[in-house]
This record gives sequence, structure tokens and C-alpha cells, in this order.
Amino acid sequence: AIFRKVLACPKTAMLSLSPAFVPSLQPHPSAPSGQRSWPSSQRPAGQPDSSASSLRRPGQGQATLATTAAGAALLLLARRRSARAALVGGARRSRGQAAAAPLRRRVATSEVALAKVEEPVDDDDDDFGGSCSIWSDERVEIDATLLKQPWSTLIDKVVAIDGKSVRACRKGAKQVATLGPASASAEMLERLFLCGVDVFRLNFSHGEHDEKLELIKRIRDLEAKYKHPICILADMQGPKQRCGKFADEKGVDLESGQTFRFDLDPALGDAQRAQLPHPEILTALTPGKSLLLDDGKIRMRVERKGYTYQGKDMFLEPGQDPPSSDAKECAPFIMCLVEVGGKLSARKGVNTPDVVLAISPITPKDLEDIKFASRNDVDWIALSFVQRHEDMMELRALVDSFCKGGHTPKLLAKIEKPSAVEDLPAILRESDGVMVARGDLGVEMNPEEVPFVQKDMILQALAASKPVIVATQMMESMIFSPSPTRAECSDIANAILDGCDAVMLSGESAVGKYPLECVEMQRRVIMAAERQEAGKRLQTEGRGLQRKIRFPPTLRPPDVAPGNAILASAVSLAEGMGAKAIVCFTATGRSVERLVQFRPSMPVLAVCPCLETARFLSLYRGVYATSDPATQALASRVNTDGPGSVRSSEAIDVACKLARNNGLISKEDEWIVVICRLPLFTQGPLNVIRIANASGPGYSAVSAL
Repeated sequence: AIFRKVLACPKTAMLSLSPAFVPSLQPHPSAPSGQRSWPSSQRPAGQPDSSASSLRRPGQGQATLATTAAGAALLLLARRRSARAALVGGARRSRGQAAAAPLRRRVATSEVALAKVEEPVDDDDDDFGGSCSIWSDERVEIDATLLKQPWSTLIDKVVAIDGKSVRACRKGAKQVATLGPASASAEMLERLFLCGVDVFRLNFSHGEHDEKLELIKRIRDLEAKYKHPICILADMQGPKQRCGKFADEKGVDLESGQTFRFDLDPALGDAQRAQLPHPEILTALTPGKSLLLDDGKIRMRVERKGYTYQGKDMFLEPGQDPPSSDAKECAPFIMCLVEVGGKLSARKGVNTPDVVLAISPITPKDLEDIKFASRNDVDWIALSFVQRHEDMMELRALVDSFCKGGHTPKLLAKIEKPSAVEDLPAILRESDGVMVARGDLGVEMNPEEVPFVQKDMILQALAASKPVIVATQMMESMIFSPSPTRAECSDIANAILDGCDAVMLSGESAVGKYPLECVEMQRRVIMAAERQEAGKRLQTEGRGLQRKIRFPPTLRPPDVAPGNAILASAVSLAEGMGAKAIVCFTATGRSVERLVQFRPSMPVLAVCPCLETARFLSLYRGVYATSDPATQALASRVNTDGPGSVRSSEAIDVACKLARNNGLISKEDEWIVVICRLPLFTQGPLNVIRIANASGPGYSAVSAL
């Protein structure tokens, strides 16, 4: 029984044991949730006193498990599966590496050889991958004492069919909340989660790794308390270009029409010149290019470009090269015309909207942050200031090198430069998702163009089956006000109607005075927009109502690919019969990613044997993933007893139970649509659709297609 529960996930190469399975292994009080270590009094001889992550990689922690008889047997099975995964992974890598191409640049501090590896096209929902975490019990209800708190009216709750109050799983678009001083406590994290937050964003522009590790621990503790997978997004700072300091601490006033010089001289600036300590910018800029300062408040245009060589300033004519490429020997400078003046003070940001800088967006600080995030239970890593798709290739190579076969975070590209907008199709191919970072994008592009770029990005991401987050200033006024402006509500609603997967709060939840009210108001706008969208998709046909199925641009009927036919049929069936949910059994999440393309109007319950899969799927629109003991038990039977050991009725029974426990079903005569592959959790495409009553497979009206 221990083996069957622990080996629940068919992807497992090494699992951490839950205290419910092996009572002698108890969590150390100082260890983060989901991580297990021994108290010093129970630690076996020779075992170091350190927390062992639940995301163990093959070979890691083997001495730990081998100290018990159960551990020794588990190690034998785990090693066999690890060897099989390594064989398959090696074969895939060899096929991909044959077409490897070098990247155009690398991070200066990294010694990793970066090469483009083409992944083989595979539509199967296979069972190969890294290690995973498991739970030992089922989702619990919201504490009655919390429901009596003054802020409890903001909670997004629903009463399940058994009378328990649980966190609701009904809205489509997800909510991303940035953590900061106003929201970092365990108490506030729980309140934000109960009010509707699905993804917590860790902003690596601020704070130290110890602070981030404590936040991760608190989130995982919260997740374990409610048995509700929570997604964590690590947002990298990226390169920050800033001007130098001025002799006058208050800065200088620049007049429109005057000439201003930027150079590498560290001397304090004045009204005629200032230092720009970024030779890559001075080298890349040419006459006619734009330069924006202080978030676009000051705009300049380059008139002339030159170099200081042997103590003399030399201007270059178009097409002329400098006498030396060494910035120290031949220091570049630019002469700019101030088009829009204003006060310029020390260390203000500099943007170059119409040039691609020959630098990596991964700074030495980012490198350490990426390494930290890759090894500390983070589900998504966002890269700032992406310019070209090669930047995402560089990030993926780094993350793969840090994870070394274990759980690998998904990668999200922040689109905030015009060059990234132009290269968006290739960026989507190299990333797992994108973010419309409208702050810097609005600085580097004309503001009137940003709404249409947003719509186009969402459409392209939907066609590529990649999630897209819309961010920046969504409810900015609620940092200081308990209610939003009407324009902010319209902004959120339009993002939802455009089809985005998630909307993000930045300062509103990080430093705002009303983080709970902000999350609740954002949720209300989301649900109102989705009700409007659902109403427009209803059309009258005879006596009944049938919903129009919105096919993604790449999946227009009748040209639906065979691999997606089962998904399209499931959505059509669910919409036509008014099903309350679509339940999809998936080992890797690929089937759910494709299912979301069809934007079903009802929630999608993703049943995953691996908790890491359930976590990253929590970012997708309408997806509520779970990894419960019953699912893990089915997967372990498939793994230990063979593919035919699980009957379809057992899977349907688990699906119905999960739909009831998660509050997706309010009456026993309501219906769900279940899609899976039989044999369950085996390699290959989905091949079964079933409609089931909430009572389970024993109900007489259950039918199969």
C-alpha cells in the first residue's frame, strides 16, 4: 500500500515520502511545506541536517530513503524508472542535438555551452518527465472562524454538494498578485488566496533570496492546508539602463530644442552633458534614433555620433567606422536634440525603442536569481526585456542546466520592447507563455498602439496554445483608494473579452492599502465580463439553446487536426448539453493546454497524478488542476500492476468525486464531461469521451461515446 501511494505519479524518478505514508519521517519544523528532513534527534548517522526538497532529482537523497526497508525497495523501483526516463530522454536529446545551432550570444558569467535544441513534435500526453510531489489527503473546507471575519464577504467561496465551504473554481481568467510589504505575511497570503488569487508573483527586482525562500515556504504551506495547487511566478529584474549623476542633486531642466550630450565620462553632469554608463547603447544608437528618459517623460533624438580618441572628439559620418572597437581606447558619445524637455535627475531610466541592443537580457544578478528559482519550487520564470527569441533559448538552456533532469519551471517571455513584438511568433515557439508588460511597452511604443498590440498578442498566444498575462496599471488607483476608476474596470473587462488567460496586479497588491478589496473587485469584473461573453455566444436553435464553439485560428473546422478532434468534440458536447465542467485526466498537461484553446465556457478540472503539473496549469484560463490521493492511487496501479489494472468506471468515479468536492456540482442530477486516455495515464493521445452524472458511474444515464 505504501508503494502504490508513493509511486502514484508515472513521471516519478524520485519522490519525497509523506508523513501519512511513512510515520517515522516527519517534517522538520524549519523545513518549508512539501519538503522533508529529520529533526536532529531522528537523523540517521552520517546524514547531514538539511532540508530535502520534494523536487528531488534522480540520485538525490538516496541515502535518506535507503535507511528504511520501504525506502530501499522504493529506491530500486525509482532507479529503474529513472533509467528508463534517461534512456528515452537521451534518445530525444540525440535527435534534437543533431540540428543544434549556436546562439548569437551568451551570459558573460555563465560557462554553460548554449545551443538550440529542437524538441521533437509529440502530440501524445506521455508519462516521461522529472520527479514530483504528492499529497496524502483530500481538499479541506474553509475554516468556519475565517468565515466570521469582517473581511469574509470578500472571499470567493462556494458551498459544495456535501455542505462544505471551499474556495470557488468558477471564474475563467486567473488572477496574478505581486507580493510585497503589504501582502507578504502568512495571514495576508491566505486572505488573498481565499479572495481569488491563483498565482503569486515574486518580484526579484526587490528583496533577497532568504526573503523569497520564506515566501515560497508560506505559499506551499497554504497550498498544503487547502489542498489547492497554487502557482508561483518568479519575475526576473532584467537589465536596467540608467543615466549618471548630476552636480546639482535636484537635477537639471532641459529645454525643448537644445542639444544634450551623453558620454562615458564619470564626471558629474550639468545642463549640457551627462554620463550614460552603457557603451552598448552609445554604440548601437545612430543619427535619427530615439532616446527616452524617465519613463518617456523626456524625449531626445540622436543628431550626431562620435568617439573620443587620444583625447580628441571625432564625429563619424554615416558608414564610417571608429578607429578602434575598444570602448576604453575609443569612447563613444552621442549628441542629441531634446524634442520634449523636462527635469532630468540622477539615475533615471533610459529606453531605446528603435534599436536592438547587442546584449543579453540575463544579467549576472538574473543568473543567480534564475538558479535560485530553478531549484526552489517555482512553477514559472519570467524574463524581462526580451528582445529576440534567442533570449528565450538562452534562458531555457540555463534552466535546463540548473534543473538537471528534475522538475523544470515553465518559461514566460515579458513583451515590453518593439523588437519583441516584431519577433513574437518565434518568441512564442521558444517560450511556454507570454506577458503583455504594458508599462515599458507603453514607453517604447506610441501609447495609442498598445491596445492593439495587446489584442494581437493574445490572439497569437491563443493560436499557439500558450497562456498570456495582461499586466501593469490594471487597478492603479486602488493603491490608495478602496474603489477603482471606471476606466480601470473597462481595461480589465476588455482584456478578458480579448481572451487573455490572466490579469496581474503589481503595486496594488504589493504596497497598496487595499490588497483584498483590489483582488475582490478584479474578480467581480472578470466574472461580469465572462457572463457578458457567454451571453453573446448563446444562440437560439429551435426550443433549446446551443453555444457557439469558438475555435482557435489554427483549428477552424473542418480542418481540425485528428489529434484535436477529441477535444473539439468534448467542448461541443459539454456546451450543447450544459455540462457543469470538463474533467480531463492528464499526466503532462499537454492535453489541457490544447483543450484551453477552445475556450470552453465551463471550468476545466485537470486531474494530474503529479502536483507540479497541477501547479503550472493553474495559470491557464478556466483550468483548475488537482492532484489528490485517489488520482495518485489510480496512477500507481497503472504503474505497478499494468495499464489494464484500472477500469474506466473507476476513473469516472474519481472524476465525479472531484467535481463534487471542488464545488463544480451543486446538484446530483447535474452532468460533467470526462475525457481521458484508456488505459489511464499511458502514453498516447486522448481516446475517450464520457458524460457522467454527478452521482458517479452507477447512475443509469451514464453513457460513453
